[in-house]
Amino acid sequence: MRKTFTLSMTFLHTWGGLVFGWLLFMVLLTGSIAVFAGELTYWLTPEIRGGLRPDAVRSMQIGEDYLRAHAPTSRLWRVTLPTSREPALKVTWKELGEGSKKLDPETGAEIVRKTEGGSFFLQVHEDFHSNRDKNPTGFFLVCLAGMAMLVASVSGIVVHKRIFKDLFLFRPKTSPHRAWLDAHNVFGVLALPFHMMMAFTGILLLYWLFLPSAAPVVYPGGNSEFRREANAQDYRQVKGEAGDPAPTAPLKFYVDKAESLFGAGRTAYLYVRDPGRTNAVVEVYRERTERVSQQVDQIAMDRNGTVIRSLLIKEKTPLFRLQSFVASWHWIEWGGNLARWFYFLAGLMGAAVTAAGLVVFTAKRRKGAEGQAWFRIVEAVNVAAVAGACIASVAFFWAERLTPVEAAARDDIPVQAFWVVWAAALVHAALRPARQAWVEQLALTALLCLGAPFLQGLVFRDLATADWVRIAVDATFIAGGLCFALAAWKVRTPSFAATLPARREA
Repeated sequence: MRKTFTLSMTFLHTWGGLVFGWLLFMVLLTGSIAVFAGELTYWLTPEIRGGLRPDAVRSMQIGEDYLRAHAPTSRLWRVTLPTSREPALKVTWKELGEGSKKLDPETGAEIVRKTEGGSFFLQVHEDFHSNRDKNPTGFFLVCLAGMAMLVASVSGIVVHKRIFKDLFLFRPKTSPHRAWLDAHNVFGVLALPFHMMMAFTGILLLYWLFLPSAAPVVYPGGNSEFRREANAQDYRQVKGEAGDPAPTAPLKFYVDKAESLFGAGRTAYLYVRDPGRTNAVVEVYRERTERVSQQVDQIAMDRNGTVIRSLLIKEKTPLFRLQSFVASWHWIEWGGNLARWFYFLAGLMGAAVTAAGLVVFTAKRRKGAEGQAWFRIVEAVNVAAVAGACIASVAFFWAERLTPVEAAARDDIPVQAFWVVWAAALVHAALRPARQAWVEQLALTALLCLGAPFLQGLVFRDLATADWVRIAVDATFIAGGLCFALAAWKVRTPSFAATLPARREA
């Protein structure tokens, strides 16, 4: 503990921000990108025709016909209807293994390209794309980064006593150190409520990790009993023996029944368990786009259409609705494009706050520590954690679009490219002087962003078909490329020499 509370908070904010800032930047960056996971998956699949306006009834019939033809003995079908964000029809089945296909929602043609798409960034945001069951290290690191974000937000308010006054005092020309600090303050204050909300809801969703003894105080059955009430969790694997053969009605019959309870035209996806059997069960799930709720209405029917289980949000317990409301604020599925753009830009502000804070740390200590080994390591990791993470993210898109569809283990190549490029950025930052490393990596990121829309020349097809989703992704890449180019040009100017030296000290 330092001499005063403020000094203690300063120490916590400074060193906690440095240690966890390297991880936090990646978490915030990938979380921001993942807001548009559906749109990015669509952009990364050029085989999906642009300008599609699929009809839900026809799409469902196409999916049903495909499953009846290709997986007639499967014990589990899933049909996910197309949306404006992801216009492909998805069918999944489980037999001796699990199969999955994307189909053209109008013709039923198979889309052969397999891609993790935008979901890759969601997985990095959650656990650094690791298998948390086999190796939970990545998951725990993300949890620590989330806790550090909340601590840094609270301690930052204590440390910056004039935080709201400084919001209106951005002084980029006074001194480089002042400019970085003002940028840190401005981006921090503008989206501070959002950052604290995201950190708090992320921690709250992981109550079983941060507060493992909380649920057992109220629920004798512990966390499992709490989850049953708060999440209405059911084990969704197919259990028991399959029944005798018996016809199952067309899927539209069950969807019409379900939509009579939760609204016409609101079906997002449906499961069929033991199709074509006497014990067949059809579960229809409602979309969640216009509700601040992570859970969805769902209706389960037997093969005759009799409702055997109904989960309607309005009928659930207050605890269920509260947990669903909190989760939906973190995993945004509501509010349409306006809400998603807000989350995207506010998340990038959080990443910018972290990046500026890392630079401020080195700028403030340059006179006394420059030339020391630990300081050089911090500088190199700063570059790789910020600029390197940006290069790796854009490199993922390039690898996804350029890897041949027929390549062996195609799904793994873009993921490997992401991590290899990030590691290469760290090596580059260690070998180059700090300012040159910043300039070169920011400039490379700018070039990759500006070139991404023109991969395979599809930007011209997007314009021709008025494919506004892909056009928006292209425009975002171009805007990002211009921002990175401006950052590279700004960092290379002599005025920043004081914070990012042009040559390495002996």
